[in-house]
Amino acid sequence: MNEIRRLYDRIVLAPARTTRTWLVMHWHRWRTRHQTRARASHYSTRTARAHSP
Repeated sequence: MNEIRRLYDRIVLAPARTTRTWLVMHWHRWRTRHQTRARASHYSTRTARAHSP
């Protein structure tokens, strides 16, 4: 929820800051990708441990 509020505040409420808006979007995309990779890694590690002898 904090990410959504931060994006809303920086994009909708302050549209004149185009460079800053770009940085916010870049950070959001990076963070989302990082969380996805971390989640996949976590699941694969737990699956490997569950199926190992």
